[in-house]
Amino acid sequence: MENTWFKPEKVFLILCLFWGFLYLFISPPFTAADECCHFWKIYLISEGKLSAKKLTSPLANGIVRDRVLSMTGEYVPLGMYKAGYKNIRTRWRDFEKTNFSQTKEILSYPLEKDKQIFNTFPVPVYTIFSYLPSVVLMKIMTLANINPGVMMYVLRLVSLITYTALIYAAIKIMPFKKWLFASLALLPAAVYQASMINTDGITIGTGFLFIAFTLYYAFGKNTGVIGKNQLFVYLGIGLWFLVCKFAYAPVLLIYFLIPKEKFESEKLRYKAFAWAAVILVLFVLLLFYVNSRITAHTDDVYMRQAAFAFLIEKPVIFFKALLYTVIVKGRDFFTGIIGSFGWGEVKLPVSCALLYYLSLILFALFNFKEDVQEKMLGLKDKILFLFIFVSYFFLLFVVLYLNFQISQDGTIGGFWGRYFIPVLPLLFLCLQNKKFFVKTNILAFANLFFINFVLFVSLIRILYRFYV
Repeated sequence: MENTWFKPEKVFLILCLFWGFLYLFISPPFTAADECCHFWKIYLISEGKLSAKKLTSPLANGIVRDRVLSMTGEYVPLGMYKAGYKNIRTRWRDFEKTNFSQTKEILSYPLEKDKQIFNTFPVPVYTIFSYLPSVVLMKIMTLANINPGVMMYVLRLVSLITYTALIYAAIKIMPFKKWLFASLALLPAAVYQASMINTDGITIGTGFLFIAFTLYYAFGKNTGVIGKNQLFVYLGIGLWFLVCKFAYAPVLLIYFLIPKEKFESEKLRYKAFAWAAVILVLFVLLLFYVNSRITAHTDDVYMRQAAFAFLIEKPVIFFKALLYTVIVKGRDFFTGIIGSFGWGEVKLPVSCALLYYLSLILFALFNFKEDVQEKMLGLKDKILFLFIFVSYFFLLFVVLYLNFQISQDGTIGGFWGRYFIPVLPLLFLCLQNKKFFVKTNILAFANLFFINFVLFVSLIRILYRFYV
């Protein structure tokens, strides 16, 4: 008798919620990268504060600097300010620990929304689309005068549930390689980020969903002609993904994976894509304009302007820095894609990263009963996937260079392995083939054992980093 529960989407649902809840509660408040900034940003959007003020001060991100800076900032309730900065001392300092008593103290802070304090921090230029549905809940909790510590845990929970729902839908929709999708979505870095307050959960979730819809329309059985309403929803998901982080723009090209026969007319096919591209470009230009207004006359904008001018004049220097960054930080990139926690200082052992990569490769190479297809990815499709991946790679480092420039060690700063997760399906799908089939679930069970082991090691690393 067939196991009805042992399906990729159901296994993912159970494991993601299980490990996500553990990461959510074990990780000390505001110890994930930029979590406090995203927390404050959600509050500002919920209050309708779409701009930011500027202040010249040596105090930035709650830390006194060695020079005066011009920073963006906004007024936030005193309780939010205190809660967000309580664990700031642990950032990049392995010797700094915290404990559950300090978490209890954060949970004791009243919101004190009548006491507003100006907080200098780099206000993330994300829109409400990157924080759905957290903004709505933040507004409700603010009106109810909920404790900021409780707010944080509620928003973490919302992020996890939103991510789980998006990925669950993506796996259900996928016409093949469902186990590969599930294992990619269970990457420790992905589950951890989805359990914290940020934009990564929605970005990865909508990215996977957009890819799944594309493959469904391109290779799914009995899909028929795509109606205008279906096309609107499909491209809407794609735009939602891209407005979260526009650097993933090359992914929009997978739209052309869908055969022209699946559209009502060839004219509609190109017209729909053109509209999506125009909307995305206009949105990005608007975002740049708003960002330039918000950060005008600050240190950050001057650095970006200088970096842009240098990139135009001497692009060879940029490519040398990119190559040097990949060489010097190759090991960090390799392990960081699988798991990197806290402010990036909590890393997985290389052996665990290798084990997880092995599981991903096996799920990509071998075909399960869910992968039986009349039509499979062709060489042109795989070349398109590689082109998108490489294009994103270069665009990502251009964005990182403009925002973080070249560090004193000669590398481009600001890179996180998780930035590659939304495009990883395209890379591993290139391994699809017609040769290797498995008739039992033994391989799936073995891979899931490895995956859970790495998720467990990740949890232990987080515990050791912050509590021991």
